[in-house]
Amino acid sequence: GSKTAQGRRGHLEEGAWDAIHVIEVAPEEEGIARYCLTSTVMLSLTTDHESSGTFSLSGSIRRQMNMDLSVSEGHLCNMGKMIEEMEGKLRNSLDQVYFGKTKEMVCTLRPPSEVIMRLPDSTGL
Repeated sequence: GSKTAQGRRGHLEEGAWDAIHVIEVAPEEEGIARYCLTSTVMLSLTTDHESSGTFSLSGSIRRQMNMDLSVSEGHLCNMGKMIEEMEGKLRNSLDQVYFGKTKEMVCTLRPPSEVIMRLPDSTGL
């Protein structure tokens, strides 16, 4: 799947999400096949706002999943379910790895204005 956005919400100026899925299917025993899914998700986004400045973030995550499934529903159904499950896991990983860590770093380097407002005055007044 691929999705792009331009400035729809908040301070997002531009963003993109691209996913590549490669599936290997091999017969196991009668009526069962082994599916090996390798998925890569690439993310990029740029924000630009007067109060926070310009910020760019991009990266990728790759994960692999193996399943032995009945072929009675068909290969496409099995592959579709695996891809949906994998994309959900990849979205969660992106949220934790990229957004969680980035938010932590940005708040450490550039604390929110309400934190700065509460800091004691250096003149001692």
